[in-house]
Amino acid sequence: MKRLTHVACGILLASIMTRLTLQDISISILCWAVIWSVISDVDVHIPMMKHRGITHTLLFALFSGAVVIAFGKTPSTEFYAALAVFCVILHILVDALTPSGVALWAPFSTKKVRFPIIGGKIRYDDWAANISIQIIAVIAAIIISS
Repeated sequence: MKRLTHVACGILLASIMTRLTLQDISISILCWAVIWSVISDVDVHIPMMKHRGITHTLLFALFSGAVVIAFGKTPSTEFYAALAVFCVILHILVDALTPSGVALWAPFSTKKVRFPIIGGKIRYDDWAANISIQIIAVIAAIIISS
């Protein structure tokens, strides 16, 4: 899916997690969510790295959280690590809507996984799908955060 769609989903996830953990939503939390919601697509900027390869796996999501925990030194490190993991997982799930799917279990399996029922039916550049997801995510984030 498009980058803005991943960003909108990350903002929604940050809203949900702050509500569940009784934290106030802040610019730093939103920025953190935005960064981690698009980090999986860093592979398109690295030569010789396959898109939707290792950065679109559960292993990468867990690795992301482990990195945050390893370098974090604040009481909220666990929250930020969990947000990073869930943003990467949400990115993977959104990309699993497309025909290309994702190699969710790599490096243990290269089989492509698609989202149940509608997976594989939405092209990554489908403007109607992207706009719909973006609008729903932003409206839901506003409702949750208010």
